[in-house]
Amino acid sequence: MRVSTVLWSRTNDDAPYILRVSVVVPCRNEHRYVRRCVDALLKGTIADFEVVIVDGQSTDGTRQIIFSLAEHDPRVRLLDNPQRTTPAALNLGIAEARGEVIAILGAHSEPDPDWLERSLLALKKNPDAAGVGGVLQTIGDSTVGRVSAAVLQSRFGVGNARFRVGGRPGFVDTIVFGCYRRSAFQYGLFDTDLATNQDDEFNTRLRAHGERLFFDPSIRCRYYSRSSWAGLVGQYWRYGRFKPTVFRKAGAIGSLRQLAPAAWVAFLVLVLCLGPVFRFVGFAGLAVFTAYLSLGVCAAITSVRIAAPDRVLFVPVAASVHFAYGLGMWYGIIADVFQTRAALADATR
Repeated sequence: MRVSTVLWSRTNDDAPYILRVSVVVPCRNEHRYVRRCVDALLKGTIADFEVVIVDGQSTDGTRQIIFSLAEHDPRVRLLDNPQRTTPAALNLGIAEARGEVIAILGAHSEPDPDWLERSLLALKKNPDAAGVGGVLQTIGDSTVGRVSAAVLQSRFGVGNARFRVGGRPGFVDTIVFGCYRRSAFQYGLFDTDLATNQDDEFNTRLRAHGERLFFDPSIRCRYYSRSSWAGLVGQYWRYGRFKPTVFRKAGAIGSLRQLAPAAWVAFLVLVLCLGPVFRFVGFAGLAVFTAYLSLGVCAAITSVRIAAPDRVLFVPVAASVHFAYGLGMWYGIIADVFQTRAALADATR
């Protein structure tokens, strides 16, 4: 018999009906953002849904906010996540969800009023899509946050990632805060071995099984960027650190775009090592680095998302993101190699 992890719900937890859609929201210590996230959903353009909030035992007042939300609206349910990790929260939420469709949303985000409606419409119009997603508009509530938001919505910062920079509707390699058919989870739930990138691994796994993901730019959601430089660098280090594990587990590479930061770090190291010995390598490295800075300055000048005084931070923040991601990926590659060798050695003993 499965033990329910539901902490609070005004509805009958064993109700036999099936809802149209369940929105699963993992969170931990999100007292600054969780209310605006849930309020945006509850005030949306459709009413036939539930919000399953899975809390990792928050200690900052988040749980009290969720209790208050659940007490005033029966669509809100609170679950406990003793493991305190995002993939564990997602899996608990999916297990308890009653919806025909499962939508994933971060507590750090704020969806547009028609986010759910447009997601469901995109699924209806694209019956061969396992999941749909849209544009993630990054916003900041500090100087570093505003600059990083501009970086993460520029092609210089993130390449051609449509969920960041927008673009035409169509099938893509990955989606963010996706809305999935329940059948998409026939290939398994989110990987609990991944502290981050679990959604990326899930999307890559779906595509490796022949499933398709659809991007619709009319589906829009805002996400609050890290407010400190250290927080941003740490976030992208973790993204890069677990990217090789995602590729290995899924048996496929999501896109060549995801390899660019690691290639950039390898290039810089190569130039630093060989430049003093081979003059042409030094000149080539200087030329490429100058081009990189020039593109960054052009992106900073043309960006309309940050005030003029903050534009001087654009290139340093972008370079930090690129380097942290790339260095993290190389660390992940090396760590995966050693782990694989250790596993093989154990297997032959």
